[in-house]
Amino acid sequence: MSTGPQTADSASPEAAPPVTPAEAKTSSVAALGAIVGGALALQIAATIVNTVIPLKMALAQKAPLLIGVVGSAYSVGFLAGCFVIPAFIRRVGHIRAFAVFAALQAAFTLSFALSPIDAWGLSRLGMGFAGAGHAICIESWISGQAKAGQRGRIFGMYQILNRLALIGSQIGTGYVSMQSNDIFLIASAVFSLALIPVGMTRARGPESGEVISVRLNTIWQYAPASVIGCLYVGLMGGALTNVAPAYGILIGLDQKWAILLTAGIQIGALVLQWPLGLLADRVESRIIMLSATISVVLCTLALGAVLLFALPHSRLWLFGLFALIGAGSMPIYTVAVAHAYFRLGRERALGLSAQLLFLWATGSAIGPLVSASFMQGLGPQGLLIYLGLLSAAAAIYLAFRIRLKPPAASPFGERPAATIPDVAPAGRQPAAA
Repeated sequence: MSTGPQTADSASPEAAPPVTPAEAKTSSVAALGAIVGGALALQIAATIVNTVIPLKMALAQKAPLLIGVVGSAYSVGFLAGCFVIPAFIRRVGHIRAFAVFAALQAAFTLSFALSPIDAWGLSRLGMGFAGAGHAICIESWISGQAKAGQRGRIFGMYQILNRLALIGSQIGTGYVSMQSNDIFLIASAVFSLALIPVGMTRARGPESGEVISVRLNTIWQYAPASVIGCLYVGLMGGALTNVAPAYGILIGLDQKWAILLTAGIQIGALVLQWPLGLLADRVESRIIMLSATISVVLCTLALGAVLLFALPHSRLWLFGLFALIGAGSMPIYTVAVAHAYFRLGRERALGLSAQLLFLWATGSAIGPLVSASFMQGLGPQGLLIYLGLLSAAAAIYLAFRIRLKPPAASPFGERPAATIPDVAPAGRQPAAA
């Protein structure tokens, strides 16, 4: 027998007993299990699509610039969704909204099998819009159901499970033929399966409150390193996710190694995500970000040397160095958000997270287009030049900021103690507020 909120149904209407703490806890656990199960299914399906599209376009000998445009289309749709979707979720509720966005994702995925490659940007635009809806549903649901003292641990475990699902589905995609459209049918089916755990839950979704806004110029004034950090992760992640699979094909790797190269980026990010988060509690956040960006510059130089001198076991070198690039770039988002929370306070966490998410998504929309333009003009190694120059620019700015004394006070009152934030990008998608 269920011990959730529905247990009151068995009592008479005149004397319905109140929900006990144990019942509330069970309801919370059930709701969290449902949304995490649905989220993992979404991650698997989205990763299949994100990996297959640049690979199929590269195998079809499409121009790198077109690959970048299609990759950027997703983030443009995501940005648009961030503006309009929160009001929609407040109106219909989390469960109905989740179902709507899963149906949209499944339909757009099928459209790749039915439309010419040159038109795939339109479908990616729609998937980005629906992806923003899912990100907002998932992260706000988890935040609303988890207890205050457990949010950090629950979010951390969710991030680990999410990235494991991402890595596993990337590697699994390497064993599917890119010459067939069956892979899109599989991904569409998985998007549909994500509805099952959410649709079957008897727990109610969280209540949606109002968002207290934080202006971007306020964040820039009090935490400019966070602005640069979030933009940097978006610019790097957009290129590494949407262009790197095509890069592997263009430099002569076979399908499996091209996908393994992309999986290596996520493996590196997974390994360092938790340690960097813990380090942000003890070390100045800007120093962590500076060290990470410098490590990415060194890795791009090492990659150039490996390819220039055709070193033995070059594929293993590529995998290892791309893993280090992922480790030095992807987890910076958590550190940047921790820095912003420390400088501006947690009482406006929802509005602050929304603005930092906007910065991430802006970078993610620009990154694939600019990196693909580098590849279009300079050849496949233009991707490494883009990654190295971007990381060098970020490192120079962070070194400059460390030398300056920041404003002494938070604009909203007392300066809070440093703490790891409750939000971070989940796998490829950002954690929406």
